[in-house]
Amino acid sequence: MSVLIMLFRKLARNRWLAASLLAGMLCCIALTSSMPIYKNAVLRYMLVQDMDRSYAETGIHPGVVSIDITMRDDNPNIQAAIMDRLASYWASNITDGSLKLLLDQRSMETVRFALTPADPSRVDAEEKRSAKFAARTGLEGKVRVVDGVLPKKEPVNGVYEAMVTDNALVELNMLLGQEYIIDDPRQKGQSIRVKPVAVIAENDLSDAYWSRASLSPERSTLFLPEELFSRDFAEGGPFVFAKIGALAAADYTTFDIETAELLIGLESSMAADMLGNYNFSVSSSAWVPGSDAMTAYADREQTLRVLLWSLNVPLFILIGFYLYMVTGMLIERQKSEIAVLRSRGATRWHVMSIYAMEFGLIAALALAAGPVLGAAFTRMLGSTSTFLSFVDRGALEVRISGESWLYAGGAAVVAWFVGLVPVFLATRNSIVDQNRAKAREGKRPAWQTFGLDIMLLGLSFYGYYIYHQRMRDLIKLGLDGQSLSADPLLYTVPTLFILGASLLLIRAYPLLVSILYRLGRKRWAPQLYSALLLVSRRNRIYHGLMVFLVLTIGTGIYNANTARTINGNMEDQIWYAKGSDIVLRQHWASDAPAPTAPGQAGPDQQAVTAARINYLEPPLALIEQLPGVERAARVFMKEQSDAWLGNKSGKVRLMGIDTDAFGEAAWMKEGLLPHHFYDYLNLMAPDANAVLLSRTAADHFGAQIGDVMDIGWEGLRPTRFVVYGVVDYFPTFNPNRASAETSQDDGNPMLIVGHLEKIQNELAMEPYDAWIKLAPGTDRLRLLEAIEEMGIALEKFDDTIGEIAQSRLDPFRMAINGVMSLGFIVSLAISFIGFMLFWLLSLQGRMLQLGIYRAMGISFRQLLGMLIVEQLLTTGAGFLIAIATGLTACRIFVPLYQLSFDPGRIVPPFEVISDQADIVRLAAATCIMLVAALLILAWLLKRMNIYQAVKLGED
Repeated sequence: MSVLIMLFRKLARNRWLAASLLAGMLCCIALTSSMPIYKNAVLRYMLVQDMDRSYAETGIHPGVVSIDITMRDDNPNIQAAIMDRLASYWASNITDGSLKLLLDQRSMETVRFALTPADPSRVDAEEKRSAKFAARTGLEGKVRVVDGVLPKKEPVNGVYEAMVTDNALVELNMLLGQEYIIDDPRQKGQSIRVKPVAVIAENDLSDAYWSRASLSPERSTLFLPEELFSRDFAEGGPFVFAKIGALAAADYTTFDIETAELLIGLESSMAADMLGNYNFSVSSSAWVPGSDAMTAYADREQTLRVLLWSLNVPLFILIGFYLYMVTGMLIERQKSEIAVLRSRGATRWHVMSIYAMEFGLIAALALAAGPVLGAAFTRMLGSTSTFLSFVDRGALEVRISGESWLYAGGAAVVAWFVGLVPVFLATRNSIVDQNRAKAREGKRPAWQTFGLDIMLLGLSFYGYYIYHQRMRDLIKLGLDGQSLSADPLLYTVPTLFILGASLLLIRAYPLLVSILYRLGRKRWAPQLYSALLLVSRRNRIYHGLMVFLVLTIGTGIYNANTARTINGNMEDQIWYAKGSDIVLRQHWASDAPAPTAPGQAGPDQQAVTAARINYLEPPLALIEQLPGVERAARVFMKEQSDAWLGNKSGKVRLMGIDTDAFGEAAWMKEGLLPHHFYDYLNLMAPDANAVLLSRTAADHFGAQIGDVMDIGWEGLRPTRFVVYGVVDYFPTFNPNRASAETSQDDGNPMLIVGHLEKIQNELAMEPYDAWIKLAPGTDRLRLLEAIEEMGIALEKFDDTIGEIAQSRLDPFRMAINGVMSLGFIVSLAISFIGFMLFWLLSLQGRMLQLGIYRAMGISFRQLLGMLIVEQLLTTGAGFLIAIATGLTACRIFVPLYQLSFDPGRIVPPFEVISDQADIVRLAAATCIMLVAALLILAWLLKRMNIYQAVKLGED
């Protein structure tokens, strides 16, 4: 108890430092614990989204687990054993509570048997009828009665009532309400009477109940209530079973990693487990329709874990430096106390154990609250749409799992260990060693002696060289670099560069201050003279603060540029590939022959190909009248068109446009062409024969401005066009080869852009797309409703903005945006805490010096001016160095993120994107820190008692 009291007193005496240390440990533990929380939450969100999409497209419930067992042996004992095996397996793996079940269905059916009418006068007795009994769990509640009434669950006067489908009535030539006799050869000539009393059909085909089998194939089945079937026709009964099965539908919105692993394992093992020792007696097939999405989910889980660690490495370096700095300041204040303890016989182990308990108590408090704060961080990570842009994404469900507590515990141990490093170093010194060290304050720091800055820069440039070589190889081989995009070193190397460059500049900075001091030492005002002298001579005390500021601000700038670059290039690719806000195609009526059914003879395919198909052009005015449509342009695309120039020919993509409308509706990134995009459209606009060639086409044909080309396609007579211009890029056109395996003879893709009217008049009228530019703020749902209300038949509808919104839900992009946004905010927060802590402790340590200044006649305003100059020379210089190193790192290392794309195919070309607002935010935060520090320093100076300070010096 006395030890605890001592620890609490020590913490209370250094409460601000302890609180700062607690904040650092809390950030470290929260960030670490948030990684598994975020990973599980975002992957669950993506899994549910994928399954929702699959359900909408296929109509098959993705949470279904099903197995069918076909009996090959009619031995009742073997059949009973197989049914018991299925029931036991199902109970232990499916209905044991591991899945939240919406449906649990069992199915059974017998072998076929012969039916004869009980009253031959009512039904044709000569008809040969072969039917089977079947039962499904809950069938009566999932069907609608087309005719008749549902059967009783007990035999009526010894007659079993059954349900049939309309197809079964026709196939078996039966009448509803008529009795039929089953002569079972296995039961001593005993006959069973059955009567169909209801014609049934599925009530809702989208129900998971019908996922495996609907009623339409049941053309010879008599359905009995399950209770009746199980009681009277169970194993050992009058009939042999032909097939049994089970189907369960789980609530897929509750799936997580464990569920996905369970279901994937079931799909691969369920059928084998059912066969067991009866592999010659049964055949079985398992079906888990959501397994593809869950397999991808499991693969994503590992990749996302690596990516999150990679993204957080720079932030962990920053927090580790912060912890070391705060702990160092805490130990600096207690060095005398440690030296006294050592001089009085305390061993290093005794001193270390005291601080180990103290830091362990702080780490325990941080551990208790860390995962909760990590969950809050996760909500922030999941709500980012782009860098520092947050949206309400309530569907991201956050759960604190055992894995997150494990991560939090590991982070607490590491933070505790980092805190003990300065203690270990401080316990080496006795009082004599400490006084000797004070006398050698001008000694060069260890990092300068060993050239840490040079080593860090060397490592960072070596990493840059390695990744640059990899990128060149990827482009040369035509491969994509997505496997390298989660490499931790890709995110760590820039941080090493920022740290190394900052140390190098801080090494040289005192020389610059010293030169400035010497240039005007006879003319400087007292406050400026004192500040310059202090910074130039005792610069070592500011190294920690300046490095910390450079690391936080420089990393913040780098993260901001990285996130904006990745987001911008991803969205530019989508915009360029689509071409406009919305691309749609109306239905074109034509005289093309109708498609023939399978097995039927149709028209000769060559004759159909050779014949010209005439199309009826739908009115574009209907599209232009839709709500929110600002401009609509007709855009015709014909792949594999033929072009000739002299003796050169080739396959090209022919694009027909209306230049004026196209220019207003199309999206084109500025800077891709030597002149503005509109200039090329204006160039070809006056002449109907004018065309634009892609650079690849011009090189292939050897075309020059003014050359005449023949263009057409199969079955048409070509027409002539005149080359008016050559472009490197054009909306939707990728000039790069599709893959490295493409033959050299195939060359790169080629494009020719001409006037749509010319193509329609002299070549052919064929279906084209409508490119639509929407007014800002247009409601797309209202647009779709208007399309339906106006009866516009569509064959194609691509929503570019919707696709961009969907791309922002990609877990890897969410991770990049979330982690870097969070890192930017956390770096500002801990930078402010570290900055304020440094200056408060610095002021307290210099109380005697400042008191003497006041006693010597230095006014309060001059004293405050001296502190302002000192802050500008340290904090201001640190901010400028951070800006310089951060921007330099962006220019050097951000282009390496092409490895996250396909570096040989990306169009538009990869570009580093920055936003000046990020630097403004950092500058504003730095100014706030400076102002806050000055206000607190001024307040403390006002409260300073000169006589106490001088008396303290005398003592």
